Amino acid sequence: MQTEPGTLARGRGRTLSVTIAEESYHLGRNDINTLLNYGQSVPLSRIENGTIRPDKAIFVTTVIDGHITVHTSGRVVLVVTRTNLFSVPLASFRKVARGEAVSAPLFPVMPDAGWFV
Repeated sequence: MQTEPGTLARGRGRTLSVTIAEESYHLGRNDINTLLNYGQSVPLSRIENGTIRPDKAIFVTTVIDGHITVHTSGRVVLVVTRTNLFSVPLASFRKVARGEAVSAPLFPVMPDAGWFV
């Protein structure tokens, strides 16, 4: 059985989690709203492990590794990382965002397909 290369899943508080390989990314409610209602790209960010400073403060770093956008056709959502490109049908993305589905698989897009340009 082959596992999917990535997964879009519902998180706490109406947020979404994108898992690609061993990395986990977070999409907040505002990002989801911006993506679905306004069609604007949103950053694909992850939180690195926090470090504790000598004064007991926790220092957390957010790293932007790519972006998520709706394709111009309006049928798929593209997840773009530094090294890969994935797609998820817009209908599946909306179902997960609304809580009608628990998760949806991400599909790798071949760079020579040319349709994503």
